[in-house]
Amino acid sequence: MNLSTWLMTALGLLLGVGLGILAHWSWSRRRVERKLRLPARWLLNARGLMTSEEQEVWKWLRTAFADHAVMIKVPVMRFTIPSTKNRPENKDQHWHELLEGVYCSFTVCTLDGKVVGCVDVPGKRGLTRAQKDMKESLLLECGIGYTTVRSSSLPAGGAMRAAFLGEVPMSEAEAEETRGGDSSFHAALDEFTSEKVRAAKAAALKELKDKQAADTDPREKSRPVGFNPDGTGSFTTSDKPGRFATAWEDSFTMPADGPRAR
Repeated sequence: MNLSTWLMTALGLLLGVGLGILAHWSWSRRRVERKLRLPARWLLNARGLMTSEEQEVWKWLRTAFADHAVMIKVPVMRFTIPSTKNRPENKDQHWHELLEGVYCSFTVCTLDGKVVGCVDVPGKRGLTRAQKDMKESLLLECGIGYTTVRSSSLPAGGAMRAAFLGEVPMSEAEAEETRGGDSSFHAALDEFTSEKVRAAKAAALKELKDKQAADTDPREKSRPVGFNPDGTGSFTTSDKPGRFATAWEDSFTMPADGPRAR
C-alpha cells in the first residue's frame, strides 16, 4: 500500500466518523424536540384534589381552625427556604432535589400566609415511621407543628390548636394576670406566656403523636420503600445515603383511596 492509499483510507475513516457524529447529534436533537413538543390533544381528565377521607379531615380542620386557612397539598418547598441561602456553601439544587415532591395533605396557615402546622392523612399505603419522623424533624426545624390524622379517630379541636398554636387555657393565663401590673411583671408575664405556649405545643404534639402511634396499622411499619411506577420513590443524600431513603407518596398521581370528592 502506497502513501496515497493510506491517506485516502484515513480520510475515508475520518469522514465516516464525522458523518456518524453529525447523524447522532441530529437524531438526539430531533428526539429532544419531540419530547418538548406540546401534544395535539391532552389525554388528561380533571380529578378531585382530595379523597373522601381527606375531605372529611379537611372539613374538620376548617371547623377547628375557623380563623385560619387550611390549604390542600402545598409543597414543602413553597413555604421553606434554606437558612444558608446567602452563604457560598449553600447548594440550592441539593435542597431542590431533596425536597422536590414532598408535601403534606393539609397546611394550616394564618390569614396573612404564615404556616403554623401541617397534617397528613395516611392513605391505603399508609406512612412509615421514617416518613413521619423525617417530616416531623424537617418542619420542627422551621417551628412548624406536624401530625397525622385519620377521619375515623379525629382528636379534639382544642388539642390540635394547642399543638399548632400553643394556646394556653384561659384559667392559667388569668391566674397570672392577677399578680400585679408593673413593667417587670409584664415582662415576666410575657416570658411565662411564651414558655407556656412552647410547652403547650410540645405537650400537645406529643399527645397527638402517641395517639396516632396507638392507632397505626402495623402493616405501615413494614411497608417496603423504593421507586414506584406512579412516580413516587426514594431519595438519598451523598453524605448520609440511608438517611432519607423513604418512599414519598404523591396523591396527585397515586390512585384515590376511595370515591373521588365531589
